[in-house]
Amino acid sequence: MASSSEAPKPEEETQTDQAEEPKGEDPKSDPPPKDRTFSQRELYQAGRRINEGSNKVKQGLGATLALGGTGILVWHHWAALATFNCLGAGLLALGAALARAGGSGRGEKPGQAKFKLRLLNNSDRWKTDAQALDTLLGMDAFQQKDLAKAAAQAEKKEQQLLKEAVKKQSEDVKEALKAGEDAAAIQARLRPRTFVFDFSSGSLDAGVPGSKNMKKRLEDFQDIVSFVLHCATEHDEAVVRITSPGGAVIDYGFASAQLMRLRQRGLKLTACVDKVAASGGYMMACTADTIVATPFSLVGSIGVLAALPNFNKVLRRYEVDWLQFTGGRYKRTVDPLSEPTEEGIEKMKQEINTIHDAFKGMVLQQRTHLDMDEVATGEAFLGAEGKERGLVDRLATSDEVLEERMEVSDVIEVSFAEKKRGLRELLEGKMEAAESLVTDCWERATSLGRRGAVELKDPQF
Repeated sequence: MASSSEAPKPEEETQTDQAEEPKGEDPKSDPPPKDRTFSQRELYQAGRRINEGSNKVKQGLGATLALGGTGILVWHHWAALATFNCLGAGLLALGAALARAGGSGRGEKPGQAKFKLRLLNNSDRWKTDAQALDTLLGMDAFQQKDLAKAAAQAEKKEQQLLKEAVKKQSEDVKEALKAGEDAAAIQARLRPRTFVFDFSSGSLDAGVPGSKNMKKRLEDFQDIVSFVLHCATEHDEAVVRITSPGGAVIDYGFASAQLMRLRQRGLKLTACVDKVAASGGYMMACTADTIVATPFSLVGSIGVLAALPNFNKVLRRYEVDWLQFTGGRYKRTVDPLSEPTEEGIEKMKQEINTIHDAFKGMVLQQRTHLDMDEVATGEAFLGAEGKERGLVDRLATSDEVLEERMEVSDVIEVSFAEKKRGLRELLEGKMEAAESLVTDCWERATSLGRRGAVELKDPQF
């Protein structure tokens, strides 16, 4: 008995000796984990994954219990429920519940592409069509022997030059890596990119691809700018194609601020105007390093507009009183239903002039050479005249600008990927559109006279 009780001691001593051995002597043993500080986002995502697993179990259990309870009730009351009306109502309720449950998980799924990215470089876009044209005309192979020989020699020479250039670039990369330059930085320097995206509004265009109203356009525009900032390096550029006659001050102030984010990060920004960038649209264009417009486009219109009908006389005619209660002397200056006062009208004019001064200051800050007394009259100018007055830096189409960038960079068009829409999405879209229309009409009817209703918009549109 004594020997059996003392037997484990040598084994314990052996384990202790093994624990005291220097680290790294046993090649099979794993190295001790190093301390690591997790960010709040990592902790949040880990906790969310744990909670999702727990919630799925609870949901499955709840669905099972609910289904069992429903089955028991139907079994006991089948005679009363077995009518077409009850069955139809039950199926309708069940379908609504399933649609609701399916909609509760809507949103961007991990791994789901939010944007549609398209490489615009001509060598990739037109290669197939160019080959088809040569085949159609019988020019896919040279008929004359001398021409075929010359073409083969030219191609061979080009391939040799290309091979030498690749070899030199490889040597440069090796030298840069030896010097300690980061691999990602080298890749960004060797292959710069130009991101191109659109902003349009009004009846001239459909807006940011995928957008249905101004609120959605601004949200999508914000997302595109954020995506470009997330991906871009110091070697990349951005081109925004603007088509807009302007609109509400707050909307175009926000859109301009989004473009300023690109400038603040040091990205070169070019604004292209093929049709119109007037008033608020021109405010956006002014955030760019360079403004390029076509000769017959419309630019400028540096002014502020506010207009509203007044129905107070109509109300008095039908003996209808409009009661409005405000706190603050200038909470409401003029509106469609109250009797306008001289003080309110004067205050409204003062607010318009304040916004106009801020507009002019913003333009002058970006384009210091402008004579504001000459160009800030509210007039819209043709692109050619705008070039003479300093509103535009260059006359060209956006296609010309992009073709030039294709010579030195990959030109990538960023837009929103179209989503497949089922019956539920179509119904929700119609409801959202109706709600947006009603809300917009109500806000326009009740908020006229407030600063948010003042527009940076060319009156011609």
